[in-house]
Amino acid sequence: MSLGIGVSSQDERDALAMNLAFIEDKLFVASEQLGVAVYDFDFDLHFSCKHPYLIEEQYPCIMRVGAIANYAQEYEEKLKMGLQLVNTPDQHVLASELEAWYPLIAELTPRTIVYGELPSAQEIECNFDWPIFLKGSRQTSKHNPDLAVIQNRAHYEKAIHLYRNDAILHWQKPVIREFIPLAKVDATVPGKVQVSIEYRSFWWHGICVGWGRYWYQVHPYDCPDADIGLGIAAKTAARLSVPFLVIDFAKTADGRWIIIECNDAQESGYVGIQSLQLWQRLLAQID
Repeated sequence: MSLGIGVSSQDERDALAMNLAFIEDKLFVASEQLGVAVYDFDFDLHFSCKHPYLIEEQYPCIMRVGAIANYAQEYEEKLKMGLQLVNTPDQHVLASELEAWYPLIAELTPRTIVYGELPSAQEIECNFDWPIFLKGSRQTSKHNPDLAVIQNRAHYEKAIHLYRNDAILHWQKPVIREFIPLAKVDATVPGKVQVSIEYRSFWWHGICVGWGRYWYQVHPYDCPDADIGLGIAAKTAARLSVPFLVIDFAKTADGRWIIIECNDAQESGYVGIQSLQLWQRLLAQID
């Protein structure tokens, strides 16, 4: 790996300034430490890693740098270095944008409408009953209850102002979802929506390589039929067919299992999942 493509542009030099590691002679990971315990992972501490400065042929690569502002640009820059991000730009959009993945799993997740701009309360009332769930096309605003579960028209009028001035939401397309009560956990996280029986799962080419509690901040909760929810997540992973995918699923108050959200696993935190075990299982899938 010491021959071949050189690094000449400033963008490429910046890319190599992050920790670019060849893990167990199988996979490149380009990572940065963000200071977020449920996202950061020290690959050098747990695996045999090489750090080449030149790459002689094309290898698969996973980005672990948090949210990726311009994925298509990042994808092209990595190709020039001899690295191919595991998800193509189209697959990144399919995994990350609700309006892309929702049509493929509509019956497995709450009924949803994606709007070009914040709709009026009257528009909402034509399609939904209060309360409704409000979010951006990619994510919520850190599960802020004032900007998530909207109880009525008056609450929505206040939420509109908050949405437009929210650092996370203002640039996203607004999404209105049917509010489905979830099975509650007897715990609270300050400033967050009601803690519920919810799990996160990581999928590598359709194989689950890790899953665990979404609400890692509270006392561990178990659910004896969580395997049913995991099965619905497996069905979702098969339909989306994104190489590295995250799927969140939850149990409803009336006992059903539903999909809450999908995302590009490169950007997703581990929450209550054992990160070392996840990476061990993922690497075991690579010949």
